[in-house]
Formats: sequence, structure tokens, C-alpha cells
Amino acid sequence: MSQQQMQQAAQLHRGGDLAGAIALYRKVLDGEPKRADVWHLKGVAEHQAGNFEDALESANQAITLGGLQPAYLLLQGGVLHDRGDLPAAEIRFARAVEGAPKWAPALIELGAVRLDLGRVQEAVDAFRAAVEADPKNVRGWNNLGYALLGVNKDEEAVRAFDYAIGLNPKSALAHFNLARIHNNRNNHKLALKHAEAAASVDAGYADAWLLIGDIHRRLRNVQGALDAYKSAAAAGPDNLVALNAMADVLAESGRFDEARRGYWQLWRKHPENLKSGLGANLLLPQMYVSREHVDIVRREFGEGLERLHEAAGEFRFARPEAALADARWTNFYLAYQGRNDRDLQRRYGEFQERVVKPQLPQFFEPLPKRKGGDRIRIGFLSHFFFNCTAGRYFGPWVTQIDPKRFEKFVYYTNEWVADDTRAIAAGAETFRHLPGRPLHVLAKQILADELDILVYPELGMHAETFTLAGLRLAPVQVSGWGHPNTPGHPNIDWFFSCEAMEPEGSQAHYSERLGLLPGLGTRYETPRGENRSTRADFAIPEDRTIYLIPQSLFKIHPDNDALIARVLSQDPKALAVFFASSHDPVTQAFGMRLGNTFRLYKMDVHDRALFLMPNVQHATYLRLNELCDVMLDTLHWSGGNTSLDALASGLPVVTLPGEFMRGRQSQAMLKALGAPELITHDAETYVETALRLGRDADERRSISERLKANRLELFERDEPIRALEDLLERAFLS
Repeated sequence: MSQQQMQQAAQLHRGGDLAGAIALYRKVLDGEPKRADVWHLKGVAEHQAGNFEDALESANQAITLGGLQPAYLLLQGGVLHDRGDLPAAEIRFARAVEGAPKWAPALIELGAVRLDLGRVQEAVDAFRAAVEADPKNVRGWNNLGYALLGVNKDEEAVRAFDYAIGLNPKSALAHFNLARIHNNRNNHKLALKHAEAAASVDAGYADAWLLIGDIHRRLRNVQGALDAYKSAAAAGPDNLVALNAMADVLAESGRFDEARRGYWQLWRKHPENLKSGLGANLLLPQMYVSREHVDIVRREFGEGLERLHEAAGEFRFARPEAALADARWTNFYLAYQGRNDRDLQRRYGEFQERVVKPQLPQFFEPLPKRKGGDRIRIGFLSHFFFNCTAGRYFGPWVTQIDPKRFEKFVYYTNEWVADDTRAIAAGAETFRHLPGRPLHVLAKQILADELDILVYPELGMHAETFTLAGLRLAPVQVSGWGHPNTPGHPNIDWFFSCEAMEPEGSQAHYSERLGLLPGLGTRYETPRGENRSTRADFAIPEDRTIYLIPQSLFKIHPDNDALIARVLSQDPKALAVFFASSHDPVTQAFGMRLGNTFRLYKMDVHDRALFLMPNVQHATYLRLNELCDVMLDTLHWSGGNTSLDALASGLPVVTLPGEFMRGRQSQAMLKALGAPELITHDAETYVETALRLGRDADERRSISERLKANRLELFERDEPIRALEDLLERAFLS
């Protein structure tokens, strides 16, 4: 009878009827309670069913009755591993390997637990032994590839995954892991190929669909991203990662109302989900219809912050590290409202700490200053150390400060490696390229380096770095002005800014202690480019006066519209040149708003405004500046990098300084270059100055020659770097 029951149980087990199989195994054991093999099979079924306590008891019984058989130890170790008792699990797997040194399943499990224990090289060794013992073990090759990534042996990892696919072309896991590698290398074509292969093998592979969505999102293929995230959501009920990602994409593409509705629906259904709570309460539009719209959105933002504080105790996380992952957020668009954001940013920083600290208290502990060492150990963490504004501004902070005074570490979280990246890496003693790493892994790495100072050059531009800045990872933590707004985090101690750009009493704009640097605050190389494009190449008419307004559209506050219209309405030949957004809804919303203002001045926006394609090469952009007549600086958020490019090209910039540093950058540059007449003090003089320059080619030429002649009063200055060294030392010692 027991033989027949065992056959039936095995059939049920193979067919996935775990409850039926377990019931039959029990019947067999009722008659033959000392059969170790049946206890083992029962334990395997219980483990597969998630009944860990019963499975552990069955495994223990099998070992008691049958001895330390490798298969019994493997089951016992597997249950302990899943229960979270990693050291005990490792002991069982090691004993199983001792009993069967060439048994691949035991070696694979030993590698897996050592991987979870953080002993990655030992995991690699175990997985290597597994595939040597069984070269056709697809799981062994997959695990080996995954572990090799952890020791930065990406090429070997690729070979391991390729080998797994050679053994089984339908290995969804191997395809997915290859897609991850190619995605981190910024090879979107290969990443998509393998991610789509994984999803085609297993249509329910949510992580593969999520990766496909992420790649399309990076390529600005909004519909492709939305379709992939929908597939990820369909793969499992209430896939909050996918559903939140759909709202993220809508927000990024300028579909603010749809995005906010999506977040609100999720948060109402899942009040424990932090990500949807952040989106529902704090999402900001890229484009404002009017000044009154700014007021409404700002009030709603403040109300949302208070709702989040009230709900702080309701948020739940699958594991402590997930609290940090779910907290990824930045109030990037807040800075473009033209107001003092100190109190709102501070309140947000308090909220993040309130939610994350109970889960990960080790990342909030005060850090004593390191004793010993002749040099200050300084780290720079950035997502933008490539050929862009942050790379140009803050690369010299790494490459130019004195290596005799500072031991330099760089943590770079972007997969893209450009010329500026390589120069920054060469200027640091330790360069850690860490794209795609979980935030808690990044935090542990930084803590392990025992820095004296940690500098975030552009806090607020990227959600992950902004979230990390809420932690205490160094005794002294500094924000640069790459995104010139106070970050508000309790654990950011200093905000470094440019003295000539700050108004009197500017400390009131910052939660952090304000440290001021001379000039541009950095050694900024003179922008240079060789490009002989003509106006025709940009579809710009030869017979028009060209007023360049190069800021990203989301930076152009509604207060600018009438100012621009007033200039153009008094110059019949005037044409304003803008750059379109990468997302059509944003460009359309801006064009509609501007058109409404232009109509009040009897102008057609289609005749008086030209929108160029975004993301042109830098050399091409510099040539465009040379082909224009006047740059109209924007209120509340003046040109920074755009003003430097204009001035280096000899293009006059007319500016009206604002209340905050972010609206006063151009005026500081113009003073340094000896062109104070381009700095205006009210709307009337702004319009008058712009029109005078637009009409007078001789004056434009004279100013252009002066700007070029005085370049070295602004560019390539060493004084800001020397001052930075002293300020860093002061921050460390204070």
C-alpha cells in the first residue's frame, strides 16, 4: 500500500499539487514513521509550499533517521536560508559539499548564501566549482555571471550568461541578466534585444517588462515605456513598481494631470506605499499657466507635505532597505516657482528622515571625525559627471584641488562615460563607477571608505542622489549649487555658492550653513567649438533680429512672457529663438501660454517664435550663439551654463537680477567681464536695453569684442579652487 501511495504522492508532487502530495507523504509516515527518504520528500514539498516550520521539522527528522546525507542537508540549509538564518544555512550547505564535493546543487546553494552574506568572491568560487562539476548546469552559469558582476568582472559575467543561453536559448534569466549589463553600459539596442527575449520566453516576467519600460523611458519613447509597464503590471496583481512607473512616465512627459490621478488612485488603494504617496502629494508640473497657477500649486504642495507627515506611520516596506528605495524623490521643479523654498525643503527633509530612519538607523548615526592621516579624505557623489553643466562646473573640484591636502574619492552613479568622466576619474585616487546599484549598497560603500567630507555637487537634479543626501555618510556633508536651491536635508551641513551671485542676507534662503567662493566658484574652461554653420542651417531667417532664449522651457516662469512680448512687439523684425522640450506636451503647453500673451500684443507666436530641436552638440550650440544678436536672460532663473556659453561666444546677455542666487548668475558674470550696462534693474530698462542692442549692430559688435577680450577675467581662474580648498578645510575643522 505504501508503495502505491508513494507513487501517487510523487505524481501529485510533480504535477504541482503540493497539498495532496504532503497529505499522502503523511499517510505513508503514519505506517512507516522511520523512513528518512519520505520525511525528506515531505520536507521538499513543504518547503516549496512555503511551510517553512513544517519543512524544517521534516528535514530534521530526515537527518535524525538517515544521517547527514547531502540531500537532507541541502533541504535543511534551503529552509534556513529562506527563513533568513544565513550563517546556519551556510553551515548546512558546506557540510553537504563536504559529503558530495562534485554535486552542483549543493555548490550552487553554498554560493547563493555566501552571496547574500556579502562574501561575493567566495560565492564566485562556489559557482565556478558548480559549473566545473556540471558544465551543463544553466542555473550554475547564471549564478556565476551574477556573482561576477559583484566583483566588477563584467566581461566574464557576459561570457557566463552567453554560455547559459547556449545551453538553453530559452533561459529567460540569462537573457535578463545580459540585458541588465548592456543597459548599464548604455547599449540600449542589445539591452532591449535580451530583455524582450526574456519577456517572450516568459510573458509573466515582470522584471523583464520593467527593464524594457525603463529602456524606452530613457530613449524618451513614452508609449513604448507605458506599454511595457502595463505588461509588467499585468504579470502580477498590484505590481506597484510598474504602476508607479507608469505615473512617473506620464509626469516626465508633461502629462501632469494624468500622472497625478494615477498616483492618487494608487495611494488611495495602497496607503502603505510611499512612492505613490510622494507622487500623489508632491508632484509638480513642468509648465505653469500663470502666476496664479504657481500660487495654487505651491499651496497644494505644502498641504501635501503635511498630509505625508500625518501618514508617516502608515508606510510599510518589504524589508528595511526598501524604505530607502521607495523614498527616491526630488522636488526638482520647486526651484522654478521663483520663491524661497527653504521651509518647504526643510519640511520635506524632516519627512524623509522620519520615514527612513526607523528602518535604517545605522545610516543616521553621528559620525566622529577620523583621527590620523595627513590629508582630508573627501568624496564627490554625482550622477552628472559627464559632458554637461555639472561635469563642466564641478569636474575641476575633483581634478584641480591639491592632492597633497586632499585624498579624493569619486562615486559616479550614471552608466554614461564621457570625456569629462574620464578626466574626473583620472583626477581622483579612487573612482567608483556604480551605476544601477541599490541605494543601501551605495551608502555602505561610502561609509566603508571613512570619508571626512562628502560633497554632492548638484543635489535636487536626481532622485537617488537627493535621497542619499538625507543620510549621514560622512562627518561633514556639503551641497554644491549644481541645482541652486537649498536641499533642506537635516544631514547636509553646508551649501557652497558663489559670493558674487548671492544677494545680501542670502543665508535666510538656506537650511545649511552658507559657504561662499569667489568668481564662478570653480575653474571653468573657456567654451570653444569649431562649427561653421549658418543661420540657414538652423532655419533662422537672415533678415530678422534674433533674440536667443536658450533656457529649458520649464525654467521660463510665466512672469517672463510679457517681458519677452514687450521686446518683440517693439521690434518688427524680432524673432525669439527657443529650444523645444524633449516631450511634445511640454512644448505645446509653453507655446499655448506664450501665444496667449503674444496675442495681447497683437503678435502671432508662429511668426515671432522659433523652436529648435533640443540636445544639439555643444560645438553646434556655441555656433548658434554667434549667429544670434541678443540673449534675453530669464527672470527668477537666470542663465548659468547658457550664459557662460553666450558670453564666451561674444553674445550680449541682457539680464534682470532676481531675489535668489539662481536668478543672479548672469549679473555676476557680466560684472566680471566689464559689461555692467547689460545688467538692468527693472522691466523698463530691460526692454530698453534689449531693443537698443537689437537695433544697433555697432554697439553689439563693441560689446562682443569687450566680452571676448575680457574672457580670462571670468574663465580659467585658479582663485576659486584655492578658496575651495580653504573652505573645505574650514568645514572639516569647524
